[in-house]
Amino acid sequence: MSKKHDAYGTGFSGAKLVCAAKQDAGSFTPEQKTQLIDSVAWILERFSGSVYTGCDLHISTDDMAALSERTSYVLAALQNDRVCPNATTAHGVVGAVEAVFDFKLQGRKILVHGCGGVGSVVAQQLRDAGAQVHTIDALESRAAIDGCEPHAPDAAVLSMEWDAIVPCSASHLFTRERAIDLQCGAIVGATNLPFETVEAQRIAELKGVTFVPESVSSAGAVIGDSVEHYAPEAFASATPSEVYAFARHAVANKTAELVDKAAEMNQLPSSQAVLRAICPSADMDAPLGTHFTDWRASRRTVHAKVGATMAKLIVPSMMPAGVSPPAHAGAGKGLRTFARQLHQPRAAAALLGAAPRRHLSAKPTEAHDVVIAGAGIMGLNIAYQLKRRSPDLSVLVLERASSLGHGSSGYSTGFQRAYYSFDETMRLALDGMAAYKNWRAYLRSDAATETFTETGALWMLGKPKAENEQMKERLAAFGIGSTVLDAQDVKERFPVINTEPYPDYDEDGEERPQSLGEFSAVFEHGCGHVDPNVCLSDLLEVCRRDGVHVRFNQKVAAFNTSEDGSECTGVRTDDGVMIEAGTAVVNAAGPWFDKLMATAGVKMSTTALPTRIQVAHKSVPDEYLDLPFTADFWGPSGIYFMPRRANRQLVFGSVAHRFESEIVDPDECNPALDPEFRQDYLGCLLHRLPGLDPRGDVQGFSSMYTVNQDDVHPMIGETSVAKLWACNGFSGHGFKLAPAVGSLVSQQITGMKTSEWETSIPLDFMGPYREPLTLKVKTHFA
Repeated sequence: MSKKHDAYGTGFSGAKLVCAAKQDAGSFTPEQKTQLIDSVAWILERFSGSVYTGCDLHISTDDMAALSERTSYVLAALQNDRVCPNATTAHGVVGAVEAVFDFKLQGRKILVHGCGGVGSVVAQQLRDAGAQVHTIDALESRAAIDGCEPHAPDAAVLSMEWDAIVPCSASHLFTRERAIDLQCGAIVGATNLPFETVEAQRIAELKGVTFVPESVSSAGAVIGDSVEHYAPEAFASATPSEVYAFARHAVANKTAELVDKAAEMNQLPSSQAVLRAICPSADMDAPLGTHFTDWRASRRTVHAKVGATMAKLIVPSMMPAGVSPPAHAGAGKGLRTFARQLHQPRAAAALLGAAPRRHLSAKPTEAHDVVIAGAGIMGLNIAYQLKRRSPDLSVLVLERASSLGHGSSGYSTGFQRAYYSFDETMRLALDGMAAYKNWRAYLRSDAATETFTETGALWMLGKPKAENEQMKERLAAFGIGSTVLDAQDVKERFPVINTEPYPDYDEDGEERPQSLGEFSAVFEHGCGHVDPNVCLSDLLEVCRRDGVHVRFNQKVAAFNTSEDGSECTGVRTDDGVMIEAGTAVVNAAGPWFDKLMATAGVKMSTTALPTRIQVAHKSVPDEYLDLPFTADFWGPSGIYFMPRRANRQLVFGSVAHRFESEIVDPDECNPALDPEFRQDYLGCLLHRLPGLDPRGDVQGFSSMYTVNQDDVHPMIGETSVAKLWACNGFSGHGFKLAPAVGSLVSQQITGMKTSEWETSIPLDFMGPYREPLTLKVKTHFA
């Protein structure tokens, strides 16, 4: 409460009177409610006017009226019972939403979460402002508001794409898991403490969500209290719309100031430094409420002028033909001016201070040294590595989605390993893994939160013991420990794993004999996983710390080239904005890579196509949570599984080409897990883990790899169009390579190599015009 009063200079500080009842206050009997009111009145009288109270949770206006009969230290619009404190709060919230979107709400897709006394008014006002309003409430009937689209109470609604979510419901709405799944541009609401934890708030903000703290957005009621106390006569005679408009304008103006100040200070709007900076000075002339009288007079003058102007406009239209209109008949211009001042909080807010400026809707034409398409794990690592070696370089990252994690990066398992067919790829993977294992050092940030979880990896790939011994030697040459295991070794280490080969069946369902030889596997030490979404959030924070410009909802539609097509000069966004790039443009757009390359006429020696990949997960008992990552090609299985102890789940997916052959349009990829894949995966899993209960729900999703159809290795480097870089075709192992790829691309662009966090593989090993690398088996575990 103190933050609300401080931000607006209401003339009060903040406190709450809380009843620590043994039962829900909503179930109080009349006698208990009377006892509560008597106790509060006694406390307020003891403070002799240094404390006033207002309406809050489980307290009605009738309760406040009863309290006012016992003490005068009450603020609850009792001197003007037409004014509703809930509606005053709601109008303030609407003002905050308007300011965030530069007062252009037409067509904005907004979810109002909670449709009680505040949320219902918010939904109606946003609807009237032209927004596409969706509503949700625990009581479905309350979400049925004319002109709004109601949703059943389901947490999944929060993860849909929204321009803004307006929480007007209970506290702690956004858990860590929900924050990770957010796809909204802004969170602006009435709810106190909308995030369950500081970590959840941080994740949302680092995903690019603009969060306006409730101390700014939900201050309408305390503004009304300030008016009631410091301008009592004006308040008592005011119409409700005047009080609501005053609160709406004040909050709109303060929100605009907040966002502008955050940009000026290069801080988040919720940071304490920004919130302190927007508080009125201690020596301000008078509390906010004292200004209501003059503001209302100015507003009524505007109304009068609009009425007079309307009369002047009507008269000429009724004049007989041939009679000239008076000189003031051009007053239509004045009408638009007055109407704008009357109906747009942007201009009306100027009556309370400086008018707000553009925010989310600003799209200026500009120039940078490097422009990167895609804010996935590749784009952000490249941006970070560029700024790490060249701090003065101007780097812009453009992301088509509304927040982090909506492409391949966010759906990655985050698994790290060194087992690869080529030494160069193994080196690249180890360079990447070193960064993830020393994440804070790599990012030069003690605030980074991701940690590496070591599990080891069991490679059951059907290879003979001699080949596995050779792999052990290769791994040892790179400093990686490993052990070659036979069936008995696996049973002793991991008793729940069945080492019998997965059976092979003919078209009639009859089992066919297999000549597989003796079982042999490699256990690779030091492998493990990270949380991909937390890594992305950490990366975004350090990129912005280092001055990288990262923008969401900015789809790159095309690469611009010189007249002869020989050089890339910049990009064009989906809304027509041209952005110049003086040094390089990097295509790190994942599944949309090919579509973008086609705009510059670029073709390479290998072909990478967006491929649908399906992943499942199942809750499991504790004895399965200590298993290593396991790749199972012992027989025609073709799955992997890995534990996620934090979620008490096994995650399982594919290592076989039969699961990875559905080429898709990235704009039309089905995100669900197909029933037949679910059953196939589950059959393979239950064979390998026969003690696992087949009952219980199996959840899953589909995302996309961009799979190189020729050798499942990426294409990295400058293309035939000068200054246009390719960074694509990772075929499912991009996340683990990303820090090293960031180094590789940054070395290519700048020609600079630093003393740490660099890869030493040949810069052209994965070049876009190389010959396809020779593989025995096409699998993304190559």
